[in-house]
Amino acid sequence: MNSIYLKLLTSKIEAFIKDFHSSKDIFEDITKRNKLIHAGEFGMCRERICNELIQFTIPSKYKIDTGFLLNSNDEVSSQCDIVVYDSNNTPFIQNGYENRFFPVEPIIAIGEIKSKLSVASLGDACVKLARNKRIKQVNKVFCVNNGNKRSFQPNIDCHDTLFSFIICEEIESFHPDKAMRSLNKVYEENDLEYEYRHNVILSIKDGILGYKNQFTDLPNEIPPGQFMYMPSFLKKDFENMYYNKGAIKNMIYLLSSLSNFSMNVNIYYPEPSSYT
Repeated sequence: MNSIYLKLLTSKIEAFIKDFHSSKDIFEDITKRNKLIHAGEFGMCRERICNELIQFTIPSKYKIDTGFLLNSNDEVSSQCDIVVYDSNNTPFIQNGYENRFFPVEPIIAIGEIKSKLSVASLGDACVKLARNKRIKQVNKVFCVNNGNKRSFQPNIDCHDTLFSFIICEEIESFHPDKAMRSLNKVYEENDLEYEYRHNVILSIKDGILGYKNQFTDLPNEIPPGQFMYMPSFLKKDFENMYYNKGAIKNMIYLLSSLSNFSMNVNIYYPEPSSYT
């Protein structure tokens, strides 16, 4: 890690955490406990705060917005708080109400921004993410950044999926083992394939939920037992793992994971004939 970059990044994260917490004070209705005025504006404010921090760590050709994912099988996602996309290969699709729609092929990542979550509402958010993540289906394979790629295989190559994440302020009554068991259960009950599970869940107060490498033959010399962001690779599923080194280091891990994924993701061209 370069010391100058680390200082700049740490400063950005400290400002992010401060703004993330203080944004609630701006929109809180002082006459009603735990009620917000202009809840929609509050949500957009937090999304902007997150977008600015994420943009600092990913290549400039990737842009961030909010909207819906589309695929050529006539499927549409629910609204995503954060959509990270390759601006060079993403057509601008917007309706008269300024709702943005994104063909899935050049999408890098999707994220949800939350305040306080119960374990149950965390499960609901993860199911939503997984279903939106599953929208990425590629029928005509034209890989922009890997001309040798001839097939779309999200169950084998994790870089054929989307990087999915949640950032929240707090998980109420958080206990790592309980949370991980609950998430396993909710994914199984909803018949969601393992490769579509979340990559990283970050609670500013509580820490990070990700995965543990249990194998010795992964690329990039990832040692067994190390915390990682991939739910599966080459049809091998990883166990959940909890990580907490403090809010700053936890956020650095999320950002570095997203940055690493963005460098290796397979970006596909959205062939217009597939959609028309």
